Amino acid sequence: MKRRDALLGLTSLAAVTTSARAQDKESWDQVVAAAKKEGVLVWSFFGAPGAATERQAKEFEQLYGIKVELAPGRTGDFEARWNAERAAGKASIDIRSSGSPENRRLAARGLDQPFGTLPAAVEPGVPWILDPLVDVKAGNGHTLMTSAGGYYILVNNKICPPAGGPRGYKDLEDPKYKGLIVLSEPIGPSPGSRWAAYAWKAYGDDHLRKVIDNVKALTRAEIEAPKQIARGEYGIFIHPTQVGAADIWKLPKPHPFRLVVPDDGVMLLFGGTSLLKDAPHPNAARVFMNYALTKSAQQINADDPGGPFIRRDVTPKVPELAHFATAKPFPNNPDTYEFGSKLFFEWSAKAEPYLRAAGLKK
Repeated sequence: MKRRDALLGLTSLAAVTTSARAQDKESWDQVVAAAKKEGVLVWSFFGAPGAATERQAKEFEQLYGIKVELAPGRTGDFEARWNAERAAGKASIDIRSSGSPENRRLAARGLDQPFGTLPAAVEPGVPWILDPLVDVKAGNGHTLMTSAGGYYILVNNKICPPAGGPRGYKDLEDPKYKGLIVLSEPIGPSPGSRWAAYAWKAYGDDHLRKVIDNVKALTRAEIEAPKQIARGEYGIFIHPTQVGAADIWKLPKPHPFRLVVPDDGVMLLFGGTSLLKDAPHPNAARVFMNYALTKSAQQINADDPGGPFIRRDVTPKVPELAHFATAKPFPNNPDTYEFGSKLFFEWSAKAEPYLRAAGLKK
């Protein structure tokens, strides 16, 4: 009798699970139907559109018949446009994809909204580099983590031969690198701000000052700076995105530059996507956010040399540019919600007086 009752219990549990899955599918089918009725998605993202971005937009349109309008822009440009539109009661942007600090800052200010259950985010057995729902599960806003990447140091081989380093971030304070460094400007959520925040936290004020004393120029052109390293205009770049490195990776070998995976650890960047408050096409936004986590969309990212991805079950086209998936992380990586929404901006601001003292900023 007990065995029979147990079997009945298991049967009942299986029936409940099957019923719940059926209800979830029906609910998601309704979201997709509503999304198709909306017919359009406006996707804002940091920087210029790349091959992967355009491929994802095209594939999404083919899958769902929903037109994707691309709205690229740095943080300030996006916020200026979005704030103006909302003030006029005519918000046009549905989702914002950027480095997680920008998305977490939107969350901290209550400028995002829940996106509900996404089938791809709860797909069983996916080997995530970071749980896409890490913030949501902790009650820290509504940022969906959709990509993972890392930074490294890019070095010109002639100006800084391999025997002379650098081998890590700590080495960059050495006076022998004075006048050789181009630095991504620490402004807003940027690669330079990430370096400044983490370096200050790990090594302190003196280290930050010494490195900045070695900086020859600041740049906001993270795509162009790697080409300047390849041409020998600077010796060291702190620090390029994978996309910037991918452009020069196509140059004939032997390369006049090298990528240094820092021995003190890789500074990681997780990319987030937010369903924005007042989004005019919220269902299309949810469907796209789900699509962004699928293996197909993630493989498109991995097909782009150096492209960021958050699923380990994709195959990067250039493994050398995908070190972030396996390398030792720099201290305080991966970052927390507190870091991304607040400390990132406070810690990176530590660089400001040293930049001014060095004559790099007015």
